[in-house]
Amino acid sequence: MDKKKPSSSDMQLKLFSAIFTDIATRDMQETMEVPFLSLSKKPRFTPINYSSNGVKVIVSGGEPYGIANIWDWDLIMWLLSQIRQALDVGEPISRKIRFSRRAFLKEARRDVGGAQYERFEKCIARLKNTTVTTTIRARKGKTVMFNWIEYVEIERDKDGYLQSAVVTLPEWLFEAVCERQLILSIHKDYFLLTGGLQRWLYRFVRKQAGNNRAGWNWKLRTLHERSGSLQRYSDFVGDIRKIVSKKQLLDYKLDIFTRSKEYFLHAQRVFAPEKKAYEVEVTPPRLVNFLSLKTTTYEKAKQIAPGYDIYALEDDWRKATVNNGIKLKDPDAAFLAWCKKVAQRNPLCS
Repeated sequence: MDKKKPSSSDMQLKLFSAIFTDIATRDMQETMEVPFLSLSKKPRFTPINYSSNGVKVIVSGGEPYGIANIWDWDLIMWLLSQIRQALDVGEPISRKIRFSRRAFLKEARRDVGGAQYERFEKCIARLKNTTVTTTIRARKGKTVMFNWIEYVEIERDKDGYLQSAVVTLPEWLFEAVCERQLILSIHKDYFLLTGGLQRWLYRFVRKQAGNNRAGWNWKLRTLHERSGSLQRYSDFVGDIRKIVSKKQLLDYKLDIFTRSKEYFLHAQRVFAPEKKAYEVEVTPPRLVNFLSLKTTTYEKAKQIAPGYDIYALEDDWRKATVNNGIKLKDPDAAFLAWCKKVAQRNPLCS
């Protein structure tokens, strides 16, 4: 009997570990120019419904979490950046990703502690709870529907807080990060921006103005529509004015002008002075970042060093390996030896 071949989604997904540090943060271009996220930390239950020039986007999220917000998106950007980095250095990838809270919070430049761990778990829940329906990248006459996170498995520490997680990203995201032209790097200080509208505006300007030396102009009414904001237009304009009053948003100069009684925003990239050849600093590659550990290695490490945060030990081990210039033939054995030495020096109760 003839049978069709199983789809890629039927195949068992291999586990990819998010281990890279100090890498460029990437964002998805398609999510930077149309509304996909709430811009408020207050739960939003009102759906986002955007339609323009054949592009349709509907984003919804019910009780108790609401729609994922722009701070939640930090996790998606970080995960996509991990996948892209692995692709760039020739490492195997998967949309099923294991990561530790320590690794993400550090790279996202956030504090640590119980309250932050609780917020982080709610972030994951909102991403899982948010449903997106869109025509973007769908075949003609069709739509696609997905959640920002398809599946979540959480491992907790002795206090009950999220310590590590395994998440599966939707194919829509995974396909985008595999296509270099669909992603953009963003400013290293983006994670330090505190305002939701401020973050959205930077992402929009980064996508639309890019490296255009002459800059770009937009009607504020267009920005209001593209943001998906629930604010009245007049309040939206007031908040944009506050951002523009600082004259610069990371690496973009901002200004507002009027034309035919309409308000416009002008944004222009600020370029750092080019260094001469002899001034260019060469940073040696951090090879230890490219080492992937087997899933079974983490399980063995937990038995060898009971009571310890295994992912914190892994972070310390990687730094020590880099600082000491050690070349590893067997990373898994080296990490387990490190855990054994730490546990013998300072044993903890499990």
